[in-house]
Parts: sequence; structure tokens; C-alpha cells
Amino acid sequence: MDYTIANNAKLFDDLLQVLNKHENREAHDYLKAARVNYVQRSIDHMLNCLALAVHDLVVVHPPDEVLQRDLGEVFTRFFREISRAGPRFVELAREYEASGGKPLSHDEIMEEVNDRRGSSR
Repeated sequence: MDYTIANNAKLFDDLLQVLNKHENREAHDYLKAARVNYVQRSIDHMLNCLALAVHDLVVVHPPDEVLQRDLGEVFTRFFREISRAGPRFVELAREYEASGGKPLSHDEIMEEVNDRRGSSR
């Protein structure tokens, strides 16, 4: 599992832990299914399960203040982590260019991604 998938899967795990603590079974089960589908790269199924989990949390069983706070803390930690990555990627790109590397075009980046995944667009 690559870093991004593992990092995003951790978000699912942290949210699942909160839902389990608050005994919100329906949303927990939908979110757990979304996580499995995400890790398997089944994005269509993941999105359906994620929509069901959010629907359960917003419409069917709206969260109390404590659950809202706990979920908010998970998202705040996640956003704090991903916001740190952006400047580091810019710094790495500058170091790469300074050492003689050439910036890749969007198509070259996508080709590299597909090669690493073993797929094509």
C-alpha cells in the first residue's frame, strides 16, 4: 500500500474508532465498507458506502455534541497533516530542478503513475 492510500486509510480508521466509541453501528458499518472499497481502489463502491455513512450521520442519526466534536478533531488532525505535505512537495520539486532534473508535464506524470500502478489510462 502506498503512502497516500495508507494515510487516507488511517483517516477511515480514526473515524471508525470514533463511531465505534459512540456506538453508531450503521454509520460505522457503512464507513467500514467504504474503507475496504477505498483500499481495494473500488472508488465507485467506496463513494456509495461513504454517502450512506454520511446520510446516516446527518439524516438518520444526527450526532450529538460530543460525537460532532470527536469527528471534528479527527478531521482537524487529518487536514493539519495534509496541509504540511504541500510545502514539502514544492520544496522537493525545487531541489529536483536545482540538481538538474526537469519538471514533468501532466501527461508525463500520469504515464509515470500508470506505470507504477501497472495500468494505463
